[in-house]
Amino acid sequence: MSTPSLSSQVIFGDRRRPAGGSGEDTVNPWDLLRGIWARKAVVGGTALVILLIAFAFIATVTPTYTAETLLRIEPRAGEISRFDDLSPLSLPDQGAVESEIQELISYSMIARLVSETGLDKTAEFNSSLRKENGLGALFGGSAKKKDKVSLSEIVDKVQGRLSIYRKGESRVISINFTSEVPERAASVANRLAELYIQKQIETRQALHSEATGWLREQIDTLRGEVRKSEAAAERFRSKHGLFMTGESSDRATLPQRELSELTSQLVLAEATYSEAQARLSLARDLAAGERDIDTVGEVLNSSLIQNLRQQEVQLQAQIAEMSATLLPSHPRMQQAVANLKDLQTQISQEIRKISAALENEAQIARSRVSTIKANLNKLKRQMGALNQNEVELRALEREAAANRQLLESFLTRYEAAAAKAEADARAADARIVSLAEPPSQPSFPQKGALGVLAVAASLIGGIAAAFVVQVLAPGFLTPEQLERTTGTPFLGIVPGTGKRTPLGQLTSNLVYRPHTPFAESLRNLLSHLMTARVNGRPAKSVTITSCLRGEGRTALALGLARTIALGGRSVILVEADLFTPSVHRALGDQARWGLSEVLTGRASFEHVIHRDPMTGAHILQAGTPLTNPTAALGSERMIWILQALAQAYDYVIVDTPALSESGDGQILSRLTDVTILAVQWRRTGRLAVTRAVKQLAAATSRRVGTVLTQMSAKEYRSLTGDDARG
Repeated sequence: MSTPSLSSQVIFGDRRRPAGGSGEDTVNPWDLLRGIWARKAVVGGTALVILLIAFAFIATVTPTYTAETLLRIEPRAGEISRFDDLSPLSLPDQGAVESEIQELISYSMIARLVSETGLDKTAEFNSSLRKENGLGALFGGSAKKKDKVSLSEIVDKVQGRLSIYRKGESRVISINFTSEVPERAASVANRLAELYIQKQIETRQALHSEATGWLREQIDTLRGEVRKSEAAAERFRSKHGLFMTGESSDRATLPQRELSELTSQLVLAEATYSEAQARLSLARDLAAGERDIDTVGEVLNSSLIQNLRQQEVQLQAQIAEMSATLLPSHPRMQQAVANLKDLQTQISQEIRKISAALENEAQIARSRVSTIKANLNKLKRQMGALNQNEVELRALEREAAANRQLLESFLTRYEAAAAKAEADARAADARIVSLAEPPSQPSFPQKGALGVLAVAASLIGGIAAAFVVQVLAPGFLTPEQLERTTGTPFLGIVPGTGKRTPLGQLTSNLVYRPHTPFAESLRNLLSHLMTARVNGRPAKSVTITSCLRGEGRTALALGLARTIALGGRSVILVEADLFTPSVHRALGDQARWGLSEVLTGRASFEHVIHRDPMTGAHILQAGTPLTNPTAALGSERMIWILQALAQAYDYVIVDTPALSESGDGQILSRLTDVTILAVQWRRTGRLAVTRAVKQLAAATSRRVGTVLTQMSAKEYRSLTGDDARG
């Protein structure tokens, strides 16, 4: 027989490796469901325990009662502390309602509730007041007194019994309190709502008092500031002479008004001087020219000159009349001429007086203009400093006006705050919609609902327990799991006997009881072996190994050899476990020379091969231990031995040590046509099997098949609905 190469293709009948097997997908939902159904006892036992616990709890638990008080949050007016009391009412939003809920359940509020309702003096919330009863009173006697319970612990218990939440999207808050006493549940819920409203009133009153007190302090301070600023402005005005004159619409300081008046006077004086100078110039021009000065307006307007002119005209008329009848030498004529000259002399004197008066008037006007200009220039020089002082004065006046305006504003606010505080003395931003009444039925336990819940929980718990047992099962439960995990063909199932049966008796039953499940499984495995092909030829040599010791590997090898022999075929069982040989004990024979002697050349086949008297199968025992059995089993001598045996027998069965103990099985699997890996049902771990398959695959490519050993036929049928014959 030639040794199969690593690239040899082995076919076990119609059982092939699933395409794309990853070796990781080990959980199948149907397997889980079948496993859970198979563990009906676990489901029922767990459900029964849960039911007993639940019903015992329902029967012994102290009933509690829950009362509900409804509280509505009202729209809020502006707070006086923000000076927005004239703003429209604002509706509380979700955040505001949640804030009120947190205030209701705050430590200070609950501590006040505990104090006012006396919850710290009740045994329900103060465990130090609870009396021992039952076994505690019987065996405890007058034991040491319990430690005093702190207020914080009582508050924590009360908070645990409170349930405060918002009703939907409304502004209504539901206050629920649970107690062992119905009346206490209702009274505590109602009292908490009353305390909340009372605290709101106290808070509002304190806020108003604080606001009005602060306003009073500000008003007193501002009054002093107004007095100081106004006094400073007056002192500065007096010091620098910046007194104000005129009406409110035309107020100005005395220097400003004096400057304005001097400017007006200067304009008038200059106009007067110009007019006088013009008349004087005209008079001088007339006096120096051909025209008579009598045409000057002052001369014409003079009543004396007008009288003298009338007399002159009359006298000239008389002279003209007399000249018609009298000679110039006539005395009357001369008298009249003399009178005319005197009259003209008087007129000339009056005209000269008027001219002198015009000149004096012009001189006076010129002097007035000079005087006003001098005063104006002097005042202008003073106005620079006066303007700077006036700027400082206006700053002081503005400061005084601002302080005065702020004082008036605070006075107005104070009056409004005082009126609001008086109006809101008993107002709150919440009101009680519904007071709690003592409940007639306990809120816990609700026996009907809890009974249904207990039944459902027991079923779920039972299924969960079975599920955990199924998932955490260390080994393989079904052939499908093994085949998916390893990616190798599954060859069959070898059921256990349900009790520890000696190996010899187990294989002897193949002769005396040929229809046992164990015998049927071996015949089924033989059918796979008979249909196995290696590169198109029948497989003749088989290596049987296992992951761990005690997985039924030797029983499988001996049973398979005896089954083949009972079928009329020649077969030899080679015991390659040179560490712990056990075939001779199963046969009830003594240890003999065997494989180790053939490997070392100390014996030949005819001296070491013995015949099984029950079935006619030939047995090659392990022989005496070797120093390095691995090297011997992997030698050319071992290859020759297997080839020689394959030529002499129809089948060669090689029993190897467990892969976890030695690498001999991996070496021998490389030298035989087929390798069968024995995996104990529900015991061999999946990681160990996966590791073993990888070791064999590294040596034998795909020439590996798996067998589940020591399976419980009853449990297997409950898991798969199939028998345990593979």
